[in-house]
Amino acid sequence: MSNCFIFSGQGSHRPGMGLKLYQHSTLATDKIDLSNEVLGYNISDIMFDDNEAVLRQTNHAQVAIYIYSCIIFDIIKDNNHIPAVVAGHSLGEFSALYANNTYTFETGLQIVNVRAKAMHKCEKNTEGKMSAVIGMNKEKISDICKGTDTQVANINSDQQIVISGSADSMQSVSEELKTNGAKRIISLPVSGAFHSKLMSNAKPALKEIISNATFNEPHVPIVSNYDATLRSNPDEIKKALIEQIDNPVLWFDSVQRLGEINNNFIEIGPKKVLSGIIKKIDELFHISNFNNYNDVEEYLHV
Repeated sequence: MSNCFIFSGQGSHRPGMGLKLYQHSTLATDKIDLSNEVLGYNISDIMFDDNEAVLRQTNHAQVAIYIYSCIIFDIIKDNNHIPAVVAGHSLGEFSALYANNTYTFETGLQIVNVRAKAMHKCEKNTEGKMSAVIGMNKEKISDICKGTDTQVANINSDQQIVISGSADSMQSVSEELKTNGAKRIISLPVSGAFHSKLMSNAKPALKEIISNATFNEPHVPIVSNYDATLRSNPDEIKKALIEQIDNPVLWFDSVQRLGEINNNFIEIGPKKVLSGIIKKIDELFHISNFNNYNDVEEYLHV
């Protein structure tokens, strides 16, 4: 059966991620050992440990989630789970591009590593935060953010908009949002102001590595976060991937575009984080999840 394959992004990490797979799957063992070699340090130690505070740091979380998601995809891909189209939420877009054969696992890992380090540097320059705003439309949120460095960062659904900005700005904006009718403000488990102009200084490093990387014509298209456009051209995919870093994630529009192709979704990542959003966008969409060892145990070839 063909499906829309979607990959979760930063914030979907969990302590101990990948340990059981590493112990029971030769595919996972090989991929994680290769990752340690490519990165020049043992990301496996950080993934397998129970120290969430270290894992959640951008320079660790992004590579860990990419590695884990690619492993889960590889385990299920030959077991009657075939992508008709792919997409990923922010960081998840890099796993999606591995899944549709735009680039090799190693190329994607090198790009994600550069992206993670550049974004981590931006975080250190300016403390940033992200929060989900529930129950207020994008236009009203944007109006309240005017004149601050906080901006709309993710449009997950028509009633879940994520904002991003410096810690001080986010505090004052969040208070004003509550005063003006927002139902809830939920702080997200990330360490920076992603998809905002506070990430613009990370763009040159990302552009350099992506511009020089080998991107192939994918086996199936991707719907890009940047503008919710269906793409198969490698040069166009590169441009959208670069622009994504400091522009909003148009997830609501992306999911609607995916749904025009197929209403069966498979979510891949360390946690089930996109499924609830998908159902809120269209309750007729069907979604399955592959997030942990138990989900893929029957497919393992040890």
